[in-house]
Amino acid sequence: MSTTTLDLSARYRVDGYGGVAFYLLGWAQDEMAPEPWLEHLDDDCEHEEPGCWVYPEEPEYVDSTTMVRAVMVGDDREHIIPVDDLTVIEDEDYCHECGQIGCTADGR
Repeated sequence: MSTTTLDLSARYRVDGYGGVAFYLLGWAQDEMAPEPWLEHLDDDCEHEEPGCWVYPEEPEYVDSTTMVRAVMVGDDREHIIPVDDLTVIEDEDYCHECGQIGCTADGR
């Protein structure tokens, strides 16, 4: 399902998860390596010493372009899923209560 837009209102079949429908919360987050910056701007320094550089304590995060945050219908545990493993399913193809694909217990 390679795409850069997600349909958060759709339900999906996920490769490797059998017959359970998933809904999406959004894109997963990728950690970016923090960029260091110079502690000082001394022109006489070669800036090769570790003390010349400051590294941020907190990593930066950006939206992934390959992974999504997904939850099984009828569950509350979040999974990180490759976007290529998603296939959109129709509203009547799964049970809205238990999430099982093909179950009609909810009367749909």
